[in-house]
Amino acid sequence: MNDRAISDRRFSENQPQLQENNGKTDLTNDSSDNKKNKNVVNRCKNNLNNSKCNNRSLSLDNEELEGQLINNKMEIDDNSSLLNNKIKDVSVKEKLDNLVNGETFNNDIQNIDHTNNEGQEYLQVLYNWETPTLICSAVNDFKPTDTNENFTKGCYWSPDGTCILVPAENFKLHVFELPRELYSGNLPKNFHVSSFESSLKVKEGGLIYDSCWFPYMSSWDPSTCCFLSTSQGSPIHLWDAFTGQLRATYRAYNQVDEVEAAISVRFTNFGKHIWSGFKNVLRTFDTNHPGRQIDSIYLKKDFPNITGLVSCIRENPGMTGLIAFGTYSKYIGLYKDGPLCSFQTSSGVTQIEFSPCGTKLYSSVRRGSEFLCWDLRNPGTVLYSLQNRQSDTNQRIHFSLSYSGKEIISGGTDGAVRIWQIPDNLQIDEELNPHCNIQISTDCINGVDLHKNLPILSVCTGSRIYDNEENKYRDNSVRLYWLGNS
Repeated sequence: MNDRAISDRRFSENQPQLQENNGKTDLTNDSSDNKKNKNVVNRCKNNLNNSKCNNRSLSLDNEELEGQLINNKMEIDDNSSLLNNKIKDVSVKEKLDNLVNGETFNNDIQNIDHTNNEGQEYLQVLYNWETPTLICSAVNDFKPTDTNENFTKGCYWSPDGTCILVPAENFKLHVFELPRELYSGNLPKNFHVSSFESSLKVKEGGLIYDSCWFPYMSSWDPSTCCFLSTSQGSPIHLWDAFTGQLRATYRAYNQVDEVEAAISVRFTNFGKHIWSGFKNVLRTFDTNHPGRQIDSIYLKKDFPNITGLVSCIRENPGMTGLIAFGTYSKYIGLYKDGPLCSFQTSSGVTQIEFSPCGTKLYSSVRRGSEFLCWDLRNPGTVLYSLQNRQSDTNQRIHFSLSYSGKEIISGGTDGAVRIWQIPDNLQIDEELNPHCNIQISTDCINGVDLHKNLPILSVCTGSRIYDNEENKYRDNSVRLYWLGNS
């Protein structure tokens, strides 16, 4: 017998078994197989009957589960209604609901409760100026290159105090986070951050002119975590402080319908509006509607005495809508629903700040060894001047006020931080000298800012070094100092 016949025989012998295994049993093969198959069929019928009984019981169980789910849902609804009744601050609930529902940033601005923030008072922080403790220092982010000096250009604490915004000469904005070990208000023993680097970097299209935080920024509400910036050759940008993505763009068009770059920028009216400064004009934007400006204020028309570039803009904390602005043409103007007044300074204005009470205005100028305190109850009157400020440069040297208004600090070109303490009783046009000096660096200190709730001072250093200053020491860094009791 050949091999093919043997294989055919094996196939025919195994065929019934294969058919049974495949569930296609041939009942015509033999009687024994038929009996086995009948038994299999009977077992299948019994299993089918049992499965029907089980399905009936499962259906009953499902009905019971549905009843329990309905009861649980009623309990959840009752609990949610109780929770809603317990929430007294309706604005907070609206913000939370908008965040869960994915509402946009524009809608969140309208739902923020402004009344609590407007009258918010911070506890007076006690500072120990005699023995400041260095907490951390950021150097790697500001190393110079062959094409860029990469020095810092000011530092700004966020409104919630969790991070710092630092623009730099390399067209980048850096965001640094405050170490969480300091949230408690106590400095741990032997605490020092060895590597302090920025958690976010955003690059602009050109030289950065100005930047500011959203006034109600809170890390607990990501929709409010954003900041504005304006740079050379670019419109105003609104950046997300978590992701670094561009949220919105505000374009200012001049009289010939060309886009202009703003020199200064600021949120006003509880963050609903944006004021920006240009040459001989102020422009306002609606934060909820990015795009073109909604109004323009021409200085030659409304403020005949003021011309030039608008270098800084601030809003009065006690009177919403009262705007102060300074120009490089040695003038300060006040505006509220129309021009109010203007007064002249000794040089180009680089920074202005309102006092916490809103009745005073501080101003600093280029190449000036003093900055002045103006009485807004009698505009144009100088209450007192703060002397011996080292600012013999065109570079902007920032100053900062404590949230109690009792201390004023400023950087300087000599690398020292100076502190002035404001007494309760002052004579008009009195001169105040620094209460204390803290030598931090040999390079210029261009930015200082005090934390509003903690005894922490942020300092940024660096300056432009020209060809005839090759031997000058360079220190581009951001530092945090602890000013409380260790």
